[in-house]
Amino acid sequence: MKKEKSKLKIIFRNPVYPVIIVSKDKLLSGSGIRTLALSLLNSTPQETKRHIAVIDSTGEEFWYSPEFEVLSPGFAFKRWTKKQIIDLFNESSNSKEMQMTYSEKSLSSKKLSKIIFDVCKLLNSHNHSLHLTAGSCAVIGIL
Repeated sequence: MKKEKSKLKIIFRNPVYPVIIVSKDKLLSGSGIRTLALSLLNSTPQETKRHIAVIDSTGEEFWYSPEFEVLSPGFAFKRWTKKQIIDLFNESSNSKEMQMTYSEKSLSSKKLSKIIFDVCKLLNSHNHSLHLTAGSCAVIGIL
């Protein structure tokens, strides 16, 4: 049996870590290139989209195309706000499973990067890490 390799290509620029991956049925986090690649390769786009959204620590949206295995900055200018990030988490299946929400209090005193870091930490603490099955491998290339 032949082992299948997937190749994740990043074009234009890298996201700033950590990142939030918006998959069809849950949110995932990536703290570096390897966890990002594993999360993307195991994610499904939302039903109305052909790409998977990735939000980096600056609030910039990137798009991952499973068809071409390419991650690039979103083509429509999109910078997520603090409130949008909190709403994304609070309305996610992850939040419901954990029976936890992220507080919207004192938003003006919190940096966007801190909110994204906190959400990623919550996602990781709830055991949403990916486990590699024997024989799977991700090869990462930056173009």
